[in-house]
Amino acid sequence: MNRHQEEGMQAGGADLGEQAVEHVAQYATEICNYERQRLVLTSEPRINELHAQGSELTKHKRGLEDRLHFAPAPHAVKSQRRRVAYYWTTGIALAVAAFFFALLSFEPFRLGWKGWLYCVGVGIVTPFAVEVFLDLWKHEQVMKAVAMAVFLAALAGGALLASVRGDLLAQQTQTAEAPVTIEGDGQPAAQPQNSFYDSTRKPLRILMLLFAFAMDLGAGVAIHRAMLLGAAAGDDAEKLTEQLVDVNARLAAIIHEITSLTNAPAAFEARFWRDFYGAMLRQTARKAVTKLLAVILCLSMVAVASVHAVDQKLNLVVLIDLSASVAGKGPDGKTDFEKNVAGVARLLTSVPAGARVTILGITANSFAEPDILLSAEITEDPGYFGERLASGRRQLASAWLKRASQLKPTAKQTDILGALQLGSQLLGQTPDRKKMLLIFSDMRQATHDLDLESGRRIDAASALAQVEPKHLVVDLQGAAVTVLGADGSGFTMTYWEGLKSFWEGYFQRAGASLQTFSAFRAAPDLAAN
Repeated sequence: MNRHQEEGMQAGGADLGEQAVEHVAQYATEICNYERQRLVLTSEPRINELHAQGSELTKHKRGLEDRLHFAPAPHAVKSQRRRVAYYWTTGIALAVAAFFFALLSFEPFRLGWKGWLYCVGVGIVTPFAVEVFLDLWKHEQVMKAVAMAVFLAALAGGALLASVRGDLLAQQTQTAEAPVTIEGDGQPAAQPQNSFYDSTRKPLRILMLLFAFAMDLGAGVAIHRAMLLGAAAGDDAEKLTEQLVDVNARLAAIIHEITSLTNAPAAFEARFWRDFYGAMLRQTARKAVTKLLAVILCLSMVAVASVHAVDQKLNLVVLIDLSASVAGKGPDGKTDFEKNVAGVARLLTSVPAGARVTILGITANSFAEPDILLSAEITEDPGYFGERLASGRRQLASAWLKRASQLKPTAKQTDILGALQLGSQLLGQTPDRKKMLLIFSDMRQATHDLDLESGRRIDAASALAQVEPKHLVVDLQGAAVTVLGADGSGFTMTYWEGLKSFWEGYFQRAGASLQTFSAFRAAPDLAAN
């Protein structure tokens, strides 16, 4: 067996081991998900039952709180009874008053016994409706609002009544007729007409309306208070307090059980993975007893590699061309832009752990109007089997494809130098990281400062002489640059060679290392770098 065959078999064994670990983790994930779903479905009926019990206990609690609010203290039972009698007397008196006022209103119509029936209904219906309304709502704010309405109506009616009394007093103090009549002096002077009734008719109507409103509402409030106090007159405040404490304890137990059932799936999943990884670690430890020295050596090497990896975390900046020059379709029916999008997606599937990724769009004014298409950072913890890193890569590629589906290559110019300036600043923010710049573009700079697209050939030296005086050479010191998709479609080979020479000289002056300048879009394996 030669050396190449041996290396192939070793690589095959490593791939087989990785696939076996991935399958174990996948099956464990499926089992965990199924059990989690089962716990959710089996807990749902009990949770609904507990919600119903909690609703009933809440209503019972509110009833106990209302009864406890009106329950008399042991030394105030007689005072409570007097208050009940007072409210009943007030409510009945106001209802009777409303009956007689209604009777007075119907008297001119001479309805006979039918008028009496109407008046009885009028005197009873409003207090009854108010009492039922207050009993249904049972809210302190509603009770306060009704009491305030009665107070304001009575106060306004009293003010109007005082005004009418004032007018009456003024009328009585006026001289109705001349104090003396002298015979032979002819007809007495005409006296001014009495306007008392005309002036007081409107206030009197409002007065009667307000008092009727106040009496009807007041009768309902008084009867409602009498019934509440009467119902609570026989309650024992201490027993009600004990019942309320018991109800609160039962509600707390229901809340605890609902919370436990709700959190049961998440608790199972955490316990499952803890036991899973713990068992694998224990099994590994048992088999490694005979190789303790080798394990210690491996751990030391891993620790050194981990420290080195921390120092060499990647800062990746990707530039993708959004100009109209990449909108043309090739022989395969796909545009260069679509190929660039797919190349970026493939690139993201090999991003190493702890890497910082930023994707920028190359537009007509890339630096002044930056277009940051995606910015993300991969977790530093790849997971025991690398599952966290694999999941992060999939999410990153999926997010990119979703955002790229909304992009169109419509920029009328191509400002690659502006995008490089922006990328230089992003790379400079993390001097302790490994710097990498990938560009998916035809690299045909086309702006007022530098136009590499209008001519049929490019003089690299002349073009470089243009950018240096304008301070267009950015700082890419220590960055590894890869250019993909620079196909030069529609131009000659001489043009493409000149374009490549220009960018080689440019990146050399910028302090960067140009790794690849290719018309293809084979994205490098970042995990291997």
